Amino acid sequence: MPALMLRYVVLLVCSTLIAGSAFNPWHFNSPNARQAQLSLLKRSPQSFFLDVRRAGLLLPELSDGTVLALRKLDEPAAAFEWAIRLIEQGDLDTALLLARAHWEATTSQAHLRLLESLTTAHAVSEINLLASHFALPRPYYTLSRVMQGASANELASDDLQQLTIRTVNELHWDDAKCIRRVAMLSDSWLGFKKLQQLKAQYLSAPLPHSGSYCFADPVYMGSDLQCHLKAQKFAYCDLAGLPGSEYWSVADHLVLMTKRGDANVSRGVMTLNLNSDYAVFVHELMHFSGFEDEYAIDEAKAQWLCATPGLKAPNLYVGNTPPKGWYPSQSCEAGLLSAYKPQQAMSNMQYQSLALSKRYKELWLLAFQQQRDKPTDFQRFIQVKLAAKG
Repeated sequence: MPALMLRYVVLLVCSTLIAGSAFNPWHFNSPNARQAQLSLLKRSPQSFFLDVRRAGLLLPELSDGTVLALRKLDEPAAAFEWAIRLIEQGDLDTALLLARAHWEATTSQAHLRLLESLTTAHAVSEINLLASHFALPRPYYTLSRVMQGASANELASDDLQQLTIRTVNELHWDDAKCIRRVAMLSDSWLGFKKLQQLKAQYLSAPLPHSGSYCFADPVYMGSDLQCHLKAQKFAYCDLAGLPGSEYWSVADHLVLMTKRGDANVSRGVMTLNLNSDYAVFVHELMHFSGFEDEYAIDEAKAQWLCATPGLKAPNLYVGNTPPKGWYPSQSCEAGLLSAYKPQQAMSNMQYQSLALSKRYKELWLLAFQQQRDKPTDFQRFIQVKLAAKG
């Protein structure tokens, strides 16, 4: 039986049944009537067609079984509701097929709910696909442009505020008493969300102690943050051409989240990628305090770092007469002299996934206190860089 004829028959039967009743729940708006409407839809999904407008408002409250029953009756709003639930279940492919098929036949409220679910699922490609076929409501049109990497200067500021996406002119630090201020910038929306996650994890258990680092809210830069791979490994970002230097250059340290490139610290600038987890972040954070890697460092660096004896870092002694209680390290395998580290067991400076040991936390705290009144590597580097730019 064709779908249109089936609906007609269903509507006729339901109208007859309800007409014989003294109480038609679709004619009232009280809380009791709402419960009666939900009960009616549960018992008889076909009653949806007696008042599609009112029944449509109840779709989010219906059980999966009732929504599926309505979908089988070719109700577009129910199919779209099912797409929203599939997103929450992780079936993005089927959800997108349903959403595209029924987009034009559903309400703006349903569109907003679906886009909110996709955003929560970090479904970047799915939102961009919808944006390429339909006019997305605000602020999700702007979000789709953020997900495509548009420059922050090209985006509607009201939408960015609604999406809680900060831009460089909003960069600030809340705690004036912190020792080191850190700015966090990203070239992508996923990177922006990743930086938010890393900041939240850090604040739950600050290292090396509370008040050491103050992290400003992450900032979205989009295409304004231009980075390329250096030696096919690390990201190198053009800071001289980066807008908003009056805001980010006053930081003591800079963290850049890029789409490509291994995690690294160079000249006080940390670069991370979307796969960098919190253990990697802590490892790189320790580089800010001068810690060296305890795996074999590259030959070019080893040639100068391992050429003369002495304490080179909180966790690296180079030479033949190490301090008592220090043990052989792999750091200077490509250098002239031997390397030693302050604990025999492997540390998170050798394998990033290892937990920070008590010994290394103590060394980190000591190094931090010794350096607190000195300019950071980033400050020395960026002031020269910006001065050269003029």
